[in-house]
Amino acid sequence: VHRRMKQSLTTADRISIHLCGDATRHFKLFRDELGVYSFDTGFPIDFTWLRNDVGTEVEIFGGPRSTLLCDGTSEQVAAETRRILDSGIREGGRFILREANDLIPGTPIENLAVMYQTARVHGAYA
Repeated sequence: VHRRMKQSLTTADRISIHLCGDATRHFKLFRDELGVYSFDTGFPIDFTWLRNDVGTEVEIFGGPRSTLLCDGTSEQVAAETRRILDSGIREGGRFILREANDLIPGTPIENLAVMYQTARVHGAYA
C-alpha cells in the first residue's frame, strides 16, 4: 500500500514521512523499501536504538514529549532534552530537535526556551 501511495505521489528516490506512536520498528523497512530517509517522529522513541537501527544517513526529527513540555518543570525539560541529545541520536549529524508530535495549547514558552538553551549547550555536533 505504501509503495503504491509513493508511486502515485512522487518520483523522488528519497522521501520524508511523519509517523506517530511506536512505529520505529518499521523505519528500517520504510528506508529500504520506500526510500524514506527523513522521519518526523512522535512518542515514544528509543533514540539510541533508532539511530543504531536506521544508521547515520537517515534524518530524524524528535524530542521531548508534548505533555512534558506543557506540564513539566524546567528541570525536567532540561534533563529529558539532555538525555535525548546524549542518546547517540546525533551520530552522523542528522538529528533535528523539536517537540514530539505537536505543542499543546498553553505550553509555557519558558519550557521551550529551556529545551532550546539545553540544545545550544549540549547539542553541538562534533
